[in-house]
Amino acid sequence: MVGDGLDELDARHIEDDNPELIRNDDTSLHFKCECSDENCETRIQIKLSDYQKIHENRDAFIIKLKHQVSAIEKVILSEESYSVVEKNHSTPEPGDTLNKTTIDNS
Repeated sequence: MVGDGLDELDARHIEDDNPELIRNDDTSLHFKCECSDENCETRIQIKLSDYQKIHENRDAFIIKLKHQVSAIEKVILSEESYSVVEKNHSTPEPGDTLNKTTIDNS
């Protein structure tokens, strides 16, 4: 389910004496890229119904094309303007030796 932001937009639209909701399942909206880059401000245009369907899988994230980080996620769907990725749930095996360092922690 999409968050309160869309409900707030609907409420404002109704307050403006327009009884129609501003969205339906085919409304195309601009969602923020859900990639691993915390500084990414890219917007992705996608239909509300597609957004909701993708997010039925709680492990799925919608990202701009080529924003995936292969070491931590895999692309499960590619469209013309976006990809859908799932995070890897495996953790790497710990090393069997420690890295040598010049720091003395004793």
